Amino acid sequence: MQIDKKLHIPLYRQVEQVLEEKVKSGEWPIGHQLPTEQELAHLFAVSTITVKRAILELVNKGYVYRQRGKGTFVAGPRKEQNLISFISLPTTEQKEHPHELISFAIEGADGEVARKLSLEADGAVIKIKRLKIEYGEPMALEYTYLPYAKCPELTANDINNELVYNILQRKYQVVLGRAKMFIRPYIAQGEIAEYLQIEAGTPVFEWERFTYTKQEEVIEYSTFYVRQDKETYYTEVYF
Repeated sequence: MQIDKKLHIPLYRQVEQVLEEKVKSGEWPIGHQLPTEQELAHLFAVSTITVKRAILELVNKGYVYRQRGKGTFVAGPRKEQNLISFISLPTTEQKEHPHELISFAIEGADGEVARKLSLEADGAVIKIKRLKIEYGEPMALEYTYLPYAKCPELTANDINNELVYNILQRKYQVVLGRAKMFIRPYIAQGEIAEYLQIEAGTPVFEWERFTYTKQEEVIEYSTFYVRQDKETYYTEVYF
């Protein structure tokens, strides 16, 4: 593994190009574990900071992914998913929606959540934290807030492998009107990286969702932190 330090190309970019070619050529197949950052730094005779930058670029491109406590691996093809489907509209289809419940609590809303749900300060909310699971792997960490007054007697068992929208519709006869979502890049740290089983500092998607009733009341507020190494999102426009 060689680079030319005389070139006017940043060292991290040269390292990135060499590693990318190993992936694209098949020399490093899907699932192959890359050498450690220290090993790569030694092989290229560069700093670990340079290697970290190169690998981060490859993660952003989807060629590799980091698994917390294990290392960096060559990624397989990403699953394509329609952007609209992530809104998780209610469905009558009888199937499970695999989630792992982390916590379920009724508590006073902090200022930000109260504002986003249009509640009085410290108004009671149901706070749900869970992982969306696909193919046995965590794909998204969800933080969902529901106004308690609108969803009394909701239990942790109600949301076991179920969509929040289905619960609102079936148990509480809420007539949903619309959902609005914001999508941002986000750098995973702390418990987000831990639950998603990725290295701290890995880029993910942050999705923020507001759901309204037909009467334009906010019935649900959620933030999702979604791994970007397993899926790619698209939308289609028909003419």
